[in-house]
Amino acid sequence: MPFVPIIISFLAVAVWLVFILLYALYWSTGFSWFQNIIVTIVSLALMGLVVGMMWMVWGMRLAKGR
Repeated sequence: MPFVPIIISFLAVAVWLVFILLYALYWSTGFSWFQNIIVTIVSLALMGLVVGMMWMVWGMRLAKGR
């Protein structure tokens, strides 16, 4: 069972949600709605890319061991 990638995935989602909450409450005052939506989409895409690459590395290591 891949405990480490699962834990990292949950932590990544939690950190992303905290970032979006802090961004919405404190850092987004000077931006328009469109810019705020773009920041949300780009940050979600980056988080998905990092988590996806982590799972890809885990899968390659698992396949290499068989």
